[in-house]
Amino acid sequence: MRSDILNRIQELLKQEDLEAIRKDVRSAIEEFRALTNDEIRRQREAWQAEDHEPDEQFEYHPDADELAFDAAVDVFREREREWRKQVAEEQRANLALKEAMLERLRQTIQEEENIGAAFTVFNEVREEWEKVGDVPGDKHKDIHDTYYRLRDEFFYNINIYKELKENDLKINEKKKEALMEQAKGIAALDGLQEREKLARSLQKQWMDVGPSPRETYQEMADAFFGMVRPVFEEVKAHYDEIRATFASNAEAKQALIDELRAFLAEEVEASHGGWKRATETVLGLQGRWKEVGFAGKEHNEEMWQTFRSLADVFFEKKQLFYDGLKAVSNENKAKKIALIERAEGLAESTEWRKTTDAMIAMQKEWKAVGPCAPGDEQKLWRRFRKAQDAFFKAKKAQFADKEAVEKANLNEKNALIDEIKAFVLTGDRKADLDTLKQFSTRWGEIGFVPRRSLEEVMDQFRAAMDEKYDALSAQRSERSIDAYKQRVDNLAGDDERSIRREQSALREKMDRLRSRVAKTEENLDRFTGKGAEAIREQYEKSIRADKREMDEIREKLKLLRIAVQASSKEE
Repeated sequence: MRSDILNRIQELLKQEDLEAIRKDVRSAIEEFRALTNDEIRRQREAWQAEDHEPDEQFEYHPDADELAFDAAVDVFREREREWRKQVAEEQRANLALKEAMLERLRQTIQEEENIGAAFTVFNEVREEWEKVGDVPGDKHKDIHDTYYRLRDEFFYNINIYKELKENDLKINEKKKEALMEQAKGIAALDGLQEREKLARSLQKQWMDVGPSPRETYQEMADAFFGMVRPVFEEVKAHYDEIRATFASNAEAKQALIDELRAFLAEEVEASHGGWKRATETVLGLQGRWKEVGFAGKEHNEEMWQTFRSLADVFFEKKQLFYDGLKAVSNENKAKKIALIERAEGLAESTEWRKTTDAMIAMQKEWKAVGPCAPGDEQKLWRRFRKAQDAFFKAKKAQFADKEAVEKANLNEKNALIDEIKAFVLTGDRKADLDTLKQFSTRWGEIGFVPRRSLEEVMDQFRAAMDEKYDALSAQRSERSIDAYKQRVDNLAGDDERSIRREQSALREKMDRLRSRVAKTEENLDRFTGKGAEAIREQYEKSIRADKREMDEIREKLKLLRIAVQASSKEE
């Protein structure tokens, strides 16, 4: 994907018109950098998953596309600098041209007495003025104010009014008086936009009227502009206030960009719920973005392109996840169809014990497989249950006689007890615990046994299970002691105070356990009579667990004493 973005940047940079491609190039640069940050994070996580020396630092390895991207960015920046420089030079050149035109007009007003020649110069200056482009922003107002002032002076100072009829001046005076009357109504308008519109319209009409008698010209101009100028000052203050909000809006939008970029750096939980919650977060950020106002022409579009490109990265990742989820769903569907076919093949079996175990095993496999697409899941499940139900209904009919069924269940439970006794712990604690849990599940699924045999078979089952759980706890204790030896070695490398603190912590824990065992044993005597057996059994298990932990602590304290003695001999 970064290669495609790099190609797009390189193709854009082949165009000569930089102003036409600037926004597209900047947007592509942000996209590339967002993907590069993802690649850095991916390499860092892979590096952290490996074993390294304590002083070894992560080092990012860029690919060839990043080097080419940096080169393309340098080219773009250099071209942009040249473009800005060129624009500034053009504006300065335009300023020089317009200053020269003003000087020519000024000399014509002051020195030229020939009306025809003066008009020729004036018209040439006016045509050239319209053709010349922008000047630097800080000079724009002064240069144009000077031009309009000289234009008015032109009609006064070269005796052109000697050729104009007095009636024309009076007519213009009447027009200006009418405009002044209209200007008096500006203040009565409610909306600023309406006041500005009327003020600009009247000002344009005033400029187009032409000269009026010299003796009242300045007085009328002062009065007219005294009415329209406050509107323009109000408009300027209004837009200055709006521009002041641009900075805060830009900060708010940058904060949203940073929040989205930080969110993209986090790992999304690889589940439908995880991606749903992540999507709600991103949509929430997009909603908050819409609530933030305009950030100014200089920043608004560029910030939006950055924010949008980050959001696009998120939704592309989401799409990749669901594409993978679909592939897993298809794989799960194939596995469940295989289970259905096995169940259907055994539905008419009369090997009740063997087939029951097989059916229960298939139920567990079904749960372990994982979900299919919603449209397939229920359909496959109904077909699977149909085959299972067919077998178990036939089994139930076969064992309709209660006594025969209970005897069969007793045989199954005795066989299960023998299987538990024969089970040898593998050393994999999680796998062993899962096996013991499966034994309990199978025991509960077998069903009722004859009442006269119930207590005996239950005692045998509990004894067999307790033996395995006790052995599993002993293995865990041995591994805990072996692991603790490494901690003792680390503490021995520090000063003796570290070992003393560890001993103190262990002794405090020993005291808490000893107190808990005593209190539990005291409570144990209170539970007598019918129904108390299960509660007593639970308390006894708790006591055995606490005593095993106390034995571990004694072994750990012994290791710490040996470490202290060894440290003293070395000194």
